[in-house]
Amino acid sequence: MNRNSRYTCVVEKTPINGASLRLMCAISAIALWSCTAVSADEFRIARKADWDTWTFPRSAVARYEDGSIGLQRIEKAINAVADAHEFKHVVKSSKEPVPGGIRFVGSGAETVENILDGRADTWWQPDQNDSLEDWWFGVDLGRMVYATKIRLIFPDTTDARPFRNFSVFINNGERYVAAKDVFSFSRVGRTILPNQERVVEFSLQTMELGNGIGDHLVVSDTLNFAAVQYVRFVAEEHHPDAALAEIEVVALGENVALGSIDRGGSIRVGTDVQNSVSFSDGDHNTKWTVTGRNNWLEEGHFLEWDLGASYWLDRMVIEVSVPGHRTLSVEVFEISTSDGTVMDGLTVDRVRSPFDYQFLTMVDATRSPVQRWFELSFPSRKTRHIFFRRSSFSDRRVWYTILEYALYGEGYVAEVEMTSDFIDLGGSKSIRALTWDADLPAGTYLEIRSQTGDTFTIEKKYYRKNGEEVTEAQWEKLPKSQKSPIVEIPRRGPDWSGWSSL
Repeated sequence: MNRNSRYTCVVEKTPINGASLRLMCAISAIALWSCTAVSADEFRIARKADWDTWTFPRSAVARYEDGSIGLQRIEKAINAVADAHEFKHVVKSSKEPVPGGIRFVGSGAETVENILDGRADTWWQPDQNDSLEDWWFGVDLGRMVYATKIRLIFPDTTDARPFRNFSVFINNGERYVAAKDVFSFSRVGRTILPNQERVVEFSLQTMELGNGIGDHLVVSDTLNFAAVQYVRFVAEEHHPDAALAEIEVVALGENVALGSIDRGGSIRVGTDVQNSVSFSDGDHNTKWTVTGRNNWLEEGHFLEWDLGASYWLDRMVIEVSVPGHRTLSVEVFEISTSDGTVMDGLTVDRVRSPFDYQFLTMVDATRSPVQRWFELSFPSRKTRHIFFRRSSFSDRRVWYTILEYALYGEGYVAEVEMTSDFIDLGGSKSIRALTWDADLPAGTYLEIRSQTGDTFTIEKKYYRKNGEEVTEAQWEKLPKSQKSPIVEIPRRGPDWSGWSSL
């Protein structure tokens, strides 16, 4: 889809029965709205703020000041520096999570933010009076990304010239000392001859023995990307007017794994429950561990992942870590996806899941040496849920950790469901008409349903930090760090109608 759909929803009411109204909207492709009482007989959605009380995956829906809404797009080959400030992560040197941005700077602190502003006409310039040792800075992307290149853009004008000699270093965010913010950097680019170019690019690669076997598995001894969270630029020549306008880190794309819990999704696992969200947080210091000898169902070697919204996915990158021992391996794993279609009955393969899963791949990683990276490239498929399980039944012990499980695609969010809060109609009234304007590209649709009633009950919901719902008794036994706040949900009373037909 290549354009936004727009619509306005108007609810007209006449005095009969039913004091409250509720709306449910399902959007496939793109869309927009708003919500204000216009008169005693009309309730109109007409402002951005009117959507605040609705339940929907926030990062999947774009809201505009005129009250219109649209499905967000996910892109490939993004500049991960541009939105680094939107991502926060845990550091040892702060009690609170910190946002991405400039990490450190040795000289020219008053201008260093210019390299992040997306403009070629502003720049960072170190102080000529400072020593060469201080001519450096570091950028924090706010999360780990899989990046294909680093691009440097230099000014070339009066009093601002490209740096002649320099090096670029990267780190994946993993601490060299677990208890401190100490990192080990590797050099990924360096000038050989004095630079005179305005744009310099360094391609990134990861050496990996691609000895796994499986459908859609990219088999190569070199991956055309590397894990990056921190970038450091270091000047290696002191000369007048040296300046840098922009630094860009080109990532594979927007990783929709990030924020899946905040979108209303969840991750259910059968083992290492306390670390269940670790592979989706963009932090190389956290991990989810699979260990044991017996079959996957007995050991709980599975994860079921609700992304909170449906996306068109065509790429996955799974990064694992295996202790250095010849008797340990990842072995064989299987991945299936679902667009959210519910299926009657349960099978062992789906454990307790009610969703209809479609097989994606089975990867055999038993060959030595143990493979650490698994890149899958496949035809675009609509995905709301992912099911990953170990599929080996041998008595061989497995022990590995998933550091990150990244998900990529391109285009508008495939589908979003939005549900209004209860709308007080201001007395005994009923709905006479529900109208809207929409611009829907071919192949997209919009469904709106409503229900009315008078009475309410309050239901309490209990969740782990990973978004998984638990009973009150289970929630009470959880450590504070694993508890989400209790959610109180108004539920319709016995006098409410069902959802209207389409």
